Amino acid sequence: MRAVRNTEDGIAVVEVADPDRPGMRVRVRGAGICGSDLAMIVHGPIPVTLGHEVAGELDDGTPVAIDPSEPCGTCDQCRAGRRHLCRTGAERTIGVGVDGGMADELIAPADSIVPLPIALPVTDACLVEPLAVAIHGLRIAGCGGGARVAVVGAGSVGLLAAAAAVATGCEVGLAARHPHQRAAGEALGATPAEGEYDMVVDAAGSDDALVEVARLCAPAATVVELSTHWGTVPVPGIQALMKELRFVWSYTYGTHAGGRDVDTAAMLLARNPEVASTVITHRFPLEDAAEAFRVAADRRAGAIKVVLEPS
Repeated sequence: MRAVRNTEDGIAVVEVADPDRPGMRVRVRGAGICGSDLAMIVHGPIPVTLGHEVAGELDDGTPVAIDPSEPCGTCDQCRAGRRHLCRTGAERTIGVGVDGGMADELIAPADSIVPLPIALPVTDACLVEPLAVAIHGLRIAGCGGGARVAVVGAGSVGLLAAAAAVATGCEVGLAARHPHQRAAGEALGATPAEGEYDMVVDAAGSDDALVEVARLCAPAATVVELSTHWGTVPVPGIQALMKELRFVWSYTYGTHAGGRDVDTAAMLLARNPEVASTVITHRFPLEDAAEAFRVAADRRAGAIKVVLEPS
C-alpha cells in the first residue's frame, strides 16, 4: 500500500507492506498535516509513516476518528488515570513512534477508535485530534462561565482553541499574524484581541508570542500553553510576577467526568460545521503529499489545515 514518509529525498509516497498488528483496520479518508509533523521532518528521515490526525472507515464502513495515543497501561501515570502522560507513550504514538495515518490504511487499538456523530463527515474528522488538544487545555485551565479569553497564534490549534472557547460561552479575542487567519477567526466568532483577558492561550510557541500573551493578561490571569516549545521558554518575568500569572501546561488530551476529550471534540465539530469549513483550507490526494507539505509550511499562502485524502 501507499504511505507518506520522510526519506533522504524529503517527503515521498512509498510502497510499504500492509499493516499487520493487533487492532482494528481503518481505511483512511483524511489525515491532517500538523505543525509537529513539519517540525519533525526538519531533523531528517523518519522510519515510520507520518500522520496522527486521522479519520477513516472500519471494515464494516463505520466512520471513525483515531486517538493516536497508545499508553502502556501499566506505568504509574496510566494507573492513576493519566494515560496521556504515560511514561513511554511517545514511542507508541501513531504517526510518531509507530506507523501513522498518511497511508491507505492503518491499524489502531480498539480503545483508540472514536465513533463519529452522524452529522460529522468523515472527511472533516481528522480535526478531532487537534480540536481535542485545544479542548483539553481549556478544560484543565477552567475555561468557561463567560470569561474573556484571548488566543495568541492563529494556526489550526489557535483557531480551534478560539472555536472551543466560543462554544463554552466565552468572549474570545484573537491575535493573528496573517489576514486570512484573522478572517477565519472572525468566522468562528472571535474578534481582534484588545484590552485585558482573564485567560490567554499561547498557540504560537515563539518568544514574541509570550511577550504578547503577558501583555494581554489581566492581573491574576491564567496562561494556557497549547503550543510546542522545542527549547527553553523565556517567560516575561516582570509581567508574570507583577500580574501573578498562573501558567497551565497542556499535553495532548485525556478523560474527564463526561468522557474523553476526543469525543467532546467530535461532538463540537458535528454541532458546528463552520469549524471544519473554516479551518481546513486545502485538500490533496495522497500522491501529492510533497506539495501538500510545502503548502502547509507556507502560512503566508493562506494555508491553515492541509489534509491528505488517500481515497
